[in-house]
Amino acid sequence: MKRLFRHACAMLAVLIVMSMFTVVNASAANGTTIDTTNAKYGFVTVNYTSNAKLKVGIQYGDNKTSYKNCPSGKTAEFSLDQGNGTYTITVCENISGTTYQVVSRETVNAKIKNEYAPYLISTADVQFAAGDAVSQKAAEICKGAATDAEKVTAIYNYIAGHYTYDAKLADEITSGKVSKYIPDTNATLNSSKGICYDLSSLFAAMCRSQSIPCSLTKGYAGRSYHAWNKVNVDGAWYQIDLTYAVTERVLNVNSLSDCVSPLHYTQQSDSLAIAA
Repeated sequence: MKRLFRHACAMLAVLIVMSMFTVVNASAANGTTIDTTNAKYGFVTVNYTSNAKLKVGIQYGDNKTSYKNCPSGKTAEFSLDQGNGTYTITVCENISGTTYQVVSRETVNAKIKNEYAPYLISTADVQFAAGDAVSQKAAEICKGAATDAEKVTAIYNYIAGHYTYDAKLADEITSGKVSKYIPDTNATLNSSKGICYDLSSLFAAMCRSQSIPCSLTKGYAGRSYHAWNKVNVDGAWYQIDLTYAVTERVLNVNSLSDCVSPLHYTQQSDSLAIAA
C-alpha cells in the first residue's frame, strides 16, 4: 500500500513538471477583468471570456509568483492567503506550447478582515456553493456532529471509506493526455475516486461549506510532490492527508487526532511557486 501512496504522489509531480512554462509580456486583452473589491475578504475574482488555456499568477510582495490553472470563459475566485499586504494578480493566456502571454495585471493592497477568510471561500480549485451537491453531502455527513472536530472526523471517514485512487486519471497525466487539470468537486463527489488533488479539493470544500477553515496545500511528502490539507479547529491547524487515508485504508477513525497525517511535509504552499 505504501508503494501505491508513493505512486499517487508521483502523479502530481508529473503534472507539475508538465506545467512548467514561460511567461512573456503583452498588451491587455479585451474581456479580461480582475476584480479586487473583495480583497478585504481574502479573495479576488478573475473573468476571461476566451476559451484559451489560462493561468493566474498571484505574487505577495516581492515573493515568487504562484501560478494556478484558471477555468476559461467563466468567473473564478482566487484566495489571498499570505495575510495583509500587497498582491499582484496576473492573468496569462497560452499562445503556443508552454508559452503564455500576460493579458491583464492588477495590484491591490489587501487588508483582510478575518485571517481565516481565504480558507472559507469557494475558489477555482475548491468549488462549492450553498445548497449544491457538495454542501448537501457535507451537511448529511456532519448531521449529529456537535463540534468542528467531530465534523472533520466525519468528513475524513466518509472520503476515506468511499473513495479510491484514480489510477486511470494518473495514467492519463503521466502519458501527457491531460496537460491542464483543475479539480472539479462535484465530479469527484459523483465518481467516488480521484488523485491527491481531487481528494484534498473535496475535503477542503466540504469543510469550508461547514464554516471550518481548510487549506488545499501542496508541497513534498518525502521526495514526492503532493497535495493535502490543513484544517483549523479551535484555533489550531492539523495536517490531513486523504490520499494517505485512501491508499493506506485508514478507516473509521474515532477522533480528530486519529485523522492527523503521520507523514513529514516540506516546502509547503497553497499553490505552486514558479519564478516568473
